[in-house]
Amino acid sequence: MGQSLQGRHDDQQLLLGMVWAGHVPHLRVRRPVDTHSELVPVQGHRLSYQLGDDPEQTCIGHTPFRKQQADYHDCRRRPQPDSRRCRQCAIVEATFAANLHHAHTRGSAELDPIINQHLDQPNRLYLAAFRDGSIKVGTSTLSRSERRLEEQGAWQARFVAETPNGRAVRHIEDAVTERLGIPQAVSAVRKRRGLIKPVPDTVLQTELSDFAAQVRAIVLEAGELQATPLDTNWRHPMAEHPAVAQAIEYPLRITHGRHDLECITAIGRHILARRPGGNDVFLIDPAPLYGIWLDLGDYGSDEIAIQDSLF
Repeated sequence: MGQSLQGRHDDQQLLLGMVWAGHVPHLRVRRPVDTHSELVPVQGHRLSYQLGDDPEQTCIGHTPFRKQQADYHDCRRRPQPDSRRCRQCAIVEATFAANLHHAHTRGSAELDPIINQHLDQPNRLYLAAFRDGSIKVGTSTLSRSERRLEEQGAWQARFVAETPNGRAVRHIEDAVTERLGIPQAVSAVRKRRGLIKPVPDTVLQTELSDFAAQVRAIVLEAGELQATPLDTNWRHPMAEHPAVAQAIEYPLRITHGRHDLECITAIGRHILARRPGGNDVFLIDPAPLYGIWLDLGDYGSDEIAIQDSLF
């Protein structure tokens, strides 16, 4: 562990994550000859590859939180066992996440200056609804609040408060979870299931409205936190894409065998794709592929026991 990976070929590609920019989904990819990864639009990207039983892996890198650095750190080390990151990248990611999650319960002197700087920004509190009917409460800096919802794959949302800093918004977030039982996370499994078998939009709208009224009451009670109540609706930018209504579960295991897919768009981290010449729209979670070297080529695709005419 710790050695760079050598001897890769140009007909390989590494997927490193999903990035939303300009309200459009992108895949972060890297080729063996590249020093740095690049963002490519999901729409039109072709995933034609094959994988054996023991594919080569590399660390998926991390997002630095020092502003003088780039917004992403590419890494060529081998990942730790049962992890997609090497030890160094895992420490950076875990340290920032842990410090930020508990930052509002600590004094400024206990925190890294970068964490304090991050917390000093205006924040929004939101309620996000996912297509399976799940509702979560969350926070984001004002500058990236919509992007945060796009990344999470929320279907609808309601911004319910704005605060002058990140400490205040996290205190209110904790109060909402404690008093209303609204969680602060929704699993990827539930998000995927909702995209296949969605709850009607009208149901989500009613749930959001009911909870938003209760949350605004909590916001008004927290007057000392200088929170401003909001009532702003949001909807995922890909919600009206015609492919979304046709999505079915991809029946093959993407980490094994041959696959030939043309990407259409994405909701959160989940990709909608077709096989060349096919009509079925498959929903795929690419996360299991992150950090695995994909052998690219015109391999075709393993047989799928689904007939277009049945759908």
